[in-house]
Amino acid sequence: MENAFDNGKIAVAIRTARAAAGWNQQDFADLMKVAKSTVARIETLEIAAKGDFVMRAMRLFREKGIDVDLMAPSDLPIRISDFAIADSIDAMKDETNRRSDRKAGIAGLLPNEPD
Repeated sequence: MENAFDNGKIAVAIRTARAAAGWNQQDFADLMKVAKSTVARIETLEIAAKGDFVMRAMRLFREKGIDVDLMAPSDLPIRISDFAIADSIDAMKDETNRRSDRKAGIAGLLPNEPD
């Protein structure tokens, strides 16, 4: 897969599957044993993903319950198992996974009401 469309398809697949898995770029980079900047550069098409990176990523996604069909003749089928969906929902509910500026939720963003 050497043309721009195929590289874009891989980038979209990786970004979408990573998000479905509930991994931020740093989490995914740690699992892939690469720098976060490598993931970011692949996802923004600054560099093309190498074959071994794609194979490792697809294996991780499959283990997480996410099946990406890069060889589909059209479209980009991504199947997310019920297990993967439930796991991601649990991760989203866990406040320890939130950035420090978002731990309070929306209530923390609202101005204080006068007494």
